[in-house]
Amino acid sequence: MKNSTRFMLLAFTAAMVIFLSGCSSADMYTSPVGVEGGVGWVQWTVLQIADFTYWVSNSTGGYYFVGLIIVTLIVRTAGWPIYSKSNAMTMKMQQAQPELDRVKEKYQGKTDENSQKKMQAETLAVYKKYNINPLGCLLPFLQMPIFIAMYQVVRRIPLSNGLVDDVIVEGVRDYSDLNFSFLWVKDLGAEDPFYILPILVGVLMFLYQRYSMKKPEYLQNKKYKASQGSQSEKTMKMMSYFMVIMLVTIAWSNAGIALYWIVGNAYQFLQTYLNRRSNFKKIAKENPLV
Repeated sequence: MKNSTRFMLLAFTAAMVIFLSGCSSADMYTSPVGVEGGVGWVQWTVLQIADFTYWVSNSTGGYYFVGLIIVTLIVRTAGWPIYSKSNAMTMKMQQAQPELDRVKEKYQGKTDENSQKKMQAETLAVYKKYNINPLGCLLPFLQMPIFIAMYQVVRRIPLSNGLVDDVIVEGVRDYSDLNFSFLWVKDLGAEDPFYILPILVGVLMFLYQRYSMKKPEYLQNKKYKASQGSQSEKTMKMMSYFMVIMLVTIAWSNAGIALYWIVGNAYQFLQTYLNRRSNFKKIAKENPLV
């Protein structure tokens, strides 16, 4: 289940990346905040986050990049409980994997209904022993709507000047008084002239993928690692590399998106590290021999 869960999460994330990339030229990604269209509740969320980002930016000197960084950290922190539970579930699966493998090996080649029922019962018993909820793999999906809204906010805020086709439209936000520069980038709504930010996105994402997919030392099982088919691992690695390429491609044309992903991925790196330390302490307390 561990590999299938990771594969499903990677596949879903890759699909979302493709969706965002494919919709990069759609009206809702190239129009000011407040323009009618799109899914109603998503657009309402976009309005709230955009207005809050504008307020934070104005409260910190009028620099958009400051508001973007602060709001990104707030959103990531708000989603920490979900991320923490998802990470804990992954650690429990890694703990239970040797026992799950023994159950699988015990009934290998036995396809009769009685054997299959026994295997299912013993598998569920292992899940119960380690307090694993099979539906826990769906937790990360709960964060996707807010991340989609954040993506729209970052793309659309620099386009928001209260006008649509040079005509003032009621409800359309005017954020044009913000300073959209960031160090060497004159406009975070355009591309990075030196492409430093998208390169950083790729490097940071690649390093995070390597770190997150590597099992912690205290949960490594050499026998299990050697006995597993490598095809699923190769597939996951290929999908991870594909995601890195897609993210860099999107970030290449928008410096604001690049900055948003750099901050978000760096924070996620920290989340993963702290959650692993916390889980290690729990495991060590439960099993002093670890």
